[in-house]
Amino acid sequence: TAPGAAPAFALKSLTGETVSLASLKGNVVFIDFWATWCPPCRISMPSVERLHADYKGKPVRVIGVSVDEDIDALRAFLKKKKTAHPVLMDPDSATASAYGAEGIPHFVVVDREGRLVDQWSGFAPGFSDDWRKTIDRLLKS
Repeated sequence: TAPGAAPAFALKSLTGETVSLASLKGNVVFIDFWATWCPPCRISMPSVERLHADYKGKPVRVIGVSVDEDIDALRAFLKKKKTAHPVLMDPDSATASAYGAEGIPHFVVVDREGRLVDQWSGFAPGFSDDWRKTIDRLLKS
């Protein structure tokens, strides 16, 4: 792995398609590591959804990576919440660990070359502005 390179991953979505970090190259990638049983994760979800909506049509991919082990509970939760951004499954938390997520939610931004640029642990109201500043800067460069 090149210096600063984000850990590679290939994870399945609930529809069974595999999404890899390599397949997203050329896009700024925002990843939200979360779980249905995590209250701060649930609080941050509307902000992640807004991010997904606001960057539609731009080279930005907003992805949720769920560390839920109960896939049926995850499916039911996403259906109820009408989640629009893609959610991938990381039931053994291997990808979350590779990204240094000590706890969840944990958010990361990967640039168009696949380098890990920024990360945030937990969730606070100002995070959404910080995410946008980082993404906008990467879109300009």
